[in-house]
Amino acid sequence: MSSMKRLLLIPFMGLLILTGCSNENVIDHIRILTVLGFDKSGSGYTGSALYSDYEEKGKIKVLQGKAKQTRVILKDMAFQSTQPIRVEKLKMLAFSKEVVNEGLSAFLKTICRDPLISNYVILAVFDESLASVSESLAGKGSQEFPYHLIEQNMKREMIPYSNLSTVLFDFYGTGRDFSMPYLKLNSKKDIEISGYGIFKDDRLKLVLSPEEMVYFKLLQGDALRGDIPFVIKKGSNQSPAIFTVNSGKLIRKVTLKQNETKVTYTFVLSGMVNEYPDWFSLNVEENTHSIIKQLEKQIQSHLHALLYKFVKEEVDPLGIGDLMRSRQRGWTEEKFYMADYEKIKFDVQFSTHLSKSGVGE
Repeated sequence: MSSMKRLLLIPFMGLLILTGCSNENVIDHIRILTVLGFDKSGSGYTGSALYSDYEEKGKIKVLQGKAKQTRVILKDMAFQSTQPIRVEKLKMLAFSKEVVNEGLSAFLKTICRDPLISNYVILAVFDESLASVSESLAGKGSQEFPYHLIEQNMKREMIPYSNLSTVLFDFYGTGRDFSMPYLKLNSKKDIEISGYGIFKDDRLKLVLSPEEMVYFKLLQGDALRGDIPFVIKKGSNQSPAIFTVNSGKLIRKVTLKQNETKVTYTFVLSGMVNEYPDWFSLNVEENTHSIIKQLEKQIQSHLHALLYKFVKEEVDPLGIGDLMRSRQRGWTEEKFYMADYEKIKFDVQFSTHLSKSGVGE
């Protein structure tokens, strides 16, 4: 290599080294907000923002601000921070019970439509104030951020799926209502998923129990996998068991008749039975047929109950109205929910395959 090439290469290598170091310095000198929550405060709101402090090994720190508008709240937080705050990496937007009872329209039309905020941001409701939740998290490691709890349950368990994209689609769409996880602090001050919030317009109308969440996700049909509890009966014996869904498919069909409208949910499920009693053997063909019938009957009962509960509570998180709109000329949202929704009949059918037995065989 010529001496001239060596002279040109040395400053170039130095530039690469300096560029590599600069990223670390930037991370250490900005506040990357990960969770942003809002409480009601008089005629305005109190915002609580959580971020990882990399100068203290990623421990959770809190910023707070008060104002009537979300952008002003962020500005108030910036006035308290020695470093710039950024929202591009936001993972979760959270709201207290008081805020969602008043309505989320102001947030959905402002901060939720900020181009800097990802469509994959998780939205959630907290039973407690976000100020108290933030206080319980302050000083803990970044693995305790509540969005981790929701993400892993959505991916691996029977927790209904939602994020900012689905919420905005349902909010601005016709014939559907949006939903999001409902969280609370338990007796140990740890965050847990305690239910699922169903909204009407922009206000919280109904909170599903953890048991109902399982069947709500089945009816959504997005990711048919997870554990479904049921009861095995034979003679005078009965015992709890678990049906683990490994894969599945959902087909929705609308049947229109002169005096009746029926929506049929057909499930094709494949899975295995876990934790069943010793007195019930799946090696016996008669028992296999019996357990499938019992399982399908019990799931069908829960699904029927939930579908008609939505009708009774006048909410439509499954988009039945939108489904009917695509099949009826002259469909109007006002007429459908005023007169037609309560008259719809629901039918649930199954084709269940037990792929193998689980623990207990």
